[in-house]
Amino acid sequence: MALTKKQAELDVNKWLKSEEAGHDLCGEFDFCANCDKEKENPCAKAYDAFKKANKPAPKKRTCKAKAEAEVVATEVKTEEKKPATKRKCAKKA
Repeated sequence: MALTKKQAELDVNKWLKSEEAGHDLCGEFDFCANCDKEKENPCAKAYDAFKKANKPAPKKRTCKAKAEAEVVATEVKTEEKKPATKRKCAKKA
């Protein structure tokens, strides 16, 4: 999303929440810690920086996900046949 469009969206949200709170909430959102009000589209830039800094770590693949990936990989590589190998994950009974 373009910064000006995101800035407009955040401005509306900030306005509505400020009306509900009864005071200006500028500087009180989580992403405001990254704000530089001297820049153009400060809320959008602060929001993007906040999102990047707080991006969750990728999830570890479970045994089920690994098994599904193996099935897909073997389906894709039908011309290459490899000898069967033991799984590192324990099978559930």
